[in-house]
Amino acid sequence: MHELSLAIEIADMLQAHAHELSRITRVTLDIGTLSCVDEAALRTALSAALHGTLAEQADLVVQTIEARADCQDCGQHFSPASRIDPCPACGSFHKAWLAGQDFKVRSVEGLPPS
Repeated sequence: MHELSLAIEIADMLQAHAHELSRITRVTLDIGTLSCVDEAALRTALSAALHGTLAEQADLVVQTIEARADCQDCGQHFSPASRIDPCPACGSFHKAWLAGQDFKVRSVEGLPPS
């Protein structure tokens, strides 16, 4: 379950904001549909990893990033459901990924120190 290691990395990254925020109120994540990150497992892992931190009560907002690709043979733009889906226009498997494979922390919001 790599979601636990991702949650620990996120918790460590958020703790780095302790000098500029008294409490983190919202964390927004981008999770690509092909990123191999299970959102439910990540939420569970984050609940444990953020316990006792300045982000313990933070709202977790997840933005799902749909997979998008360009066919390298015919130029068709398409949204494959999996990594192995061929181009729907020409059947080619040669594609350049435009979106949907990434996982990142998009933003962190919080309260300034009192």
